[in-house]
Amino acid sequence: MLKLALTALFLSISPTLLAAVNTVTEAEEVAVQIIRLAAPLEQDKAEISGLAWCQGRLILLPQYPERLSDDGISYFYYLEREEIINYIDSVSDKPLIPKPIRVNQKELRKEVTFFDGFEAIACQDNKLWLSIEALNILGSYQSFVVPGEIHFTQDPSIEIHQEALVQLETQSRLRNIGDEAIVLQGDDVIAIHEVNDTRAVKHPKARLISRQSQNISALAFPNLPYRITDATTLDDEQRFWAINYKYSGDKFSRDATDHLAIKFGQGASHKKYYNVERLLEFQIDGETIRLLDQPPIQLKMTDVEGRNWEGIVRLKGRGFLIATDKHPATLLGFVPVQRGLTK
Repeated sequence: MLKLALTALFLSISPTLLAAVNTVTEAEEVAVQIIRLAAPLEQDKAEISGLAWCQGRLILLPQYPERLSDDGISYFYYLEREEIINYIDSVSDKPLIPKPIRVNQKELRKEVTFFDGFEAIACQDNKLWLSIEALNILGSYQSFVVPGEIHFTQDPSIEIHQEALVQLETQSRLRNIGDEAIVLQGDDVIAIHEVNDTRAVKHPKARLISRQSQNISALAFPNLPYRITDATTLDDEQRFWAINYKYSGDKFSRDATDHLAIKFGQGASHKKYYNVERLLEFQIDGETIRLLDQPPIQLKMTDVEGRNWEGIVRLKGRGFLIATDKHPATLLGFVPVQRGLTK
């Protein structure tokens, strides 16, 4: 009798309900539209390491700007917003031509021991901050942040104020790892370390540097797997987005626990490939930066080799613009989403 009763109960269950119980929800992914770039940023050695909007123009930051120069002068580059929109809307599919910005570094390279490239840029009006990765005399990695000014005249230029250079000791002590994201909060800058895994950094912290006094204070930062490689500006609710990237060749990340994938699931390409390409949203709350409790924006991958996204900005009303360094090539991409676009 018991067996017959259980059989009747099973047969009474809706087929739709059974299907729902047996179906594992697959996380949504967003395809990246690639925006073609003309010389000199079409080269792999361009190694774009940061993006920032500055006076309505998109600044593209080469990690080693002198490598693209034929005259011994370092240049950053910019694109006009309108030409980016036209490309996205297919008004024109011609590669966008980056315009140069001359960088007056003065004695910066002498002040930074074993310079290993620019890693991030943030801009407000004509003022900007830059993050620099470097090695000390013992061969350990460290970071610097330095302010500057940008002028869009007939000959656009950036003046770097190396006299206000601030040194940040490494938190993780890992090779080739520094503070790869910076976010402006008023006149101050927040530097975010690339690795915030508690296996390497017991208590992750972002560093807030006062532009006026150069004093450094700490903001608690969440434990995360994989790398943080760039961040957007703050919106009116003190929220910002950052790139969270896992490279298949990164031995340290192989044993990381991805609590976000466990909680929110993975998209189809994230199940297929070993890499992780996603955007996370954070909020500054007093002396704490917290990760918002919501699904990441997962980027649809198309190849086994991951794309090392190292630059991100919001494109208001549209989505995000992101850029890679040389892996697998220098790429500028558009991510069409509507989340987090208030600024």
